[in-house]
Amino acid sequence: YSGLRLIWTMKMNAIRAAWQLIKEKPDTVIIVKPLPENTLAVFLAKPFLKKTKIILDVDDFELEANQLTSLLQRAAIHASERAAVKMASHIIVATPFLGDHMQLLTGSKIPVTLIPTGLPLIPLSLDGERDGVRGILVSPAGTARHTMLFAGSVSISSGHRVDMLPEILVQVRKRVPDATLIIAGTGDDETALREQFAKLGLQDATTWHGRFSLDNIGPLMQDSAVLIDPIDASIANRAKSSFRAALALAYGVPIVSSNIGIRTAMIPATLHARFFAKPGDATAYAEKIITLLQAPVSEKDSALLQDASTQYQYNYLAQVYYNCIV
Repeated sequence: YSGLRLIWTMKMNAIRAAWQLIKEKPDTVIIVKPLPENTLAVFLAKPFLKKTKIILDVDDFELEANQLTSLLQRAAIHASERAAVKMASHIIVATPFLGDHMQLLTGSKIPVTLIPTGLPLIPLSLDGERDGVRGILVSPAGTARHTMLFAGSVSISSGHRVDMLPEILVQVRKRVPDATLIIAGTGDDETALREQFAKLGLQDATTWHGRFSLDNIGPLMQDSAVLIDPIDASIANRAKSSFRAALALAYGVPIVSSNIGIRTAMIPATLHARFFAKPGDATAYAEKIITLLQAPVSEKDSALLQDASTQYQYNYLAQVYYNCIV
């Protein structure tokens, strides 16, 4: 019963959206995610929108990103994606993986543009330096900081292997006893993760910040020596863009992640060996973090990260997006 009611609700939402599109007759329609409800709305309105340009914006591999419980659901997602591709005159993707996927679906007949997850320009501090650019690994008193930061959804279903964090912290503290971890964000697995930290006696070494925004992430980045981006080699992670990699670039903070998906292109090649660990391997992550805590990146490497951030800033990406939709 609940499933049928959901289908009915989605159908009515699509009809309402289609009717609104027909009334407005916009110059451009952007299908944000090729999910059935979105695709159906545009499909119903399309015969009445002869002069409207249709853009498809894809930021996930939907077959893997959603919790699908039946072949029927997978078939619906599959069909919806292909219908959206057929209607689109231009496709925007968040990662190279999705770009390749769309090129295969279109036979390279429709333009596909890469526009990854971006960040606003980091605001200038009073001394003229960008917040978090210089000296972020050294406190005002001159003592090295051994604080790690995870910023994002505390949910394994989102692709974040937060279940690795307790074991990573255990192993890091064996070599760096004063190491601590800040977890910024909330999610489905927060309670289970708190219990896991407590079971390992790490509650005093862990700070739960709760939700954050781009307006208050700056101080967290400045207080952290290493950003942690724990992932595995799943298709979902290959398809997703990386908010944490963008943060690392913007603030010039080292990040420990894996050579998966768009991270390969975002992180400068000269830093891959220091920043990338084996996917899904807590021990490999801990080793990379320990090395970075004991031998922090230089100001030159920090500047290299920030130089690479230019193409991931909103002001640049907005212009690229504008060129796609006009």
